[in-house]
Amino acid sequence: MTRRRQLWYYPLFQIPFILFTGCVLLALLFSLLNWGRPSVAVVLSLDLSGSTFSNHPLQFNQPQTVMAQQVRAAKLYLQRNQRDLANPNEVMIHGFGWNVVFLTPRFETNSDLLLTQLDQALNRSDLLAQVDLSATNLSGAIAMATQQLQLIPNRCRELLLITDGEASVDASVVAHARQQRVKINAIVIGDHAPQLAAATQATGGQYRSAPVAILEELVGQTFFEGFNSNARWPIFWGGMAVICFMWLLVLPLDRWILQGWFHLPMNLAGQIASRQWQFLSFSSDFRAGPLYQPVEEQA
Repeated sequence: MTRRRQLWYYPLFQIPFILFTGCVLLALLFSLLNWGRPSVAVVLSLDLSGSTFSNHPLQFNQPQTVMAQQVRAAKLYLQRNQRDLANPNEVMIHGFGWNVVFLTPRFETNSDLLLTQLDQALNRSDLLAQVDLSATNLSGAIAMATQQLQLIPNRCRELLLITDGEASVDASVVAHARQQRVKINAIVIGDHAPQLAAATQATGGQYRSAPVAILEELVGQTFFEGFNSNARWPIFWGGMAVICFMWLLVLPLDRWILQGWFHLPMNLAGQIASRQWQFLSFSSDFRAGPLYQPVEEQA
């Protein structure tokens, strides 16, 4: 009687084992080394309406005001951008009340320059008049950020809007942002803002409603890390590892279970094992999601 070879001598076992091992290693490497991190352009849009400094001009950007907390959070983002990223985000900072003003004139990757420009803008004597403190114009802030971000090709486009109050959001502005592949992200300091939350959901962004005490943590950690995450790649390679593992199980299922435990004929066991592989592969409905695609320049 001819002795049957061990499983690991068969190509039907060797090939999926090699592919499974490779996919697991790639998933680990992409996760640990942050390979595949997207290039990102970010607009930080800060609420400068009167409610962020008690509607008192002398309190403008003074310590302990909501406005000052926003500025500190923006500076923390810039510091991490310079310190932690080999390929820094391109960042621009806006301020808004009823009007939108540029606190930095253009997109920059140099955080030291951005910090200097931000301080200079906040010290301008005409800033209060330019912003118009009478209202919070979220739609205008989103529209201006979209207009600027759509000029940046080949990068993920992220808007992080920080506000302390609820205001209406024009549906057409949100639709245009979505068309331009701009993700609207928002932090609301205080009560929930349903329209703004809906805008973030419609564009695939993140929304948080939180007290001012954790604003710096949200901006400098949660949103910074979210914008610069390569999570899709580890998920993709992990999903491929699952598929290879299912393929790897075909021969053990045939040899050990169907033939060994259930004593099925070799040809029938092989057919069942191969069909089981097809069922597991396709019924799992594996979707790793589209891998990051940089935004191409619009025609």
